[in-house]
Amino acid sequence: MYSPQTFFLQEVKGQKPDGLGGLIDDWGLFKEVSGYIDLVTGTDETTKQNAFVEESTHILIIPEFIEGITDNMRVVDQTNRYYDITYSDNPVGIKHHNEIYLKFEGVLSGEE
Repeated sequence: MYSPQTFFLQEVKGQKPDGLGGLIDDWGLFKEVSGYIDLVTGTDETTKQNAFVEESTHILIIPEFIEGITDNMRVVDQTNRYYDITYSDNPVGIKHHNEIYLKFEGVLSGEE
């Protein structure tokens, strides 16, 4: 089996000046996790969950269940690529693992 990668779950801790007179979100660490990320392939089936899945580009599988992950958070990988969380799933509701649907948003410059 392949070794999992390290990912950083981040949440908004507040806001900070953007240097142009406005404010931007100030992201902070929620939890460091190990998991596997993969590209999502689309489907034509219509379900309520697919509304979230359709806009998702990737899925993050976290083998050890983490409580409290929401769609107001983001995921950052070890190369500073970041993904918005579109849907956080607890499959079958048994708290075995997390399946986090993501939308790729870009690469952090290091100032965020």
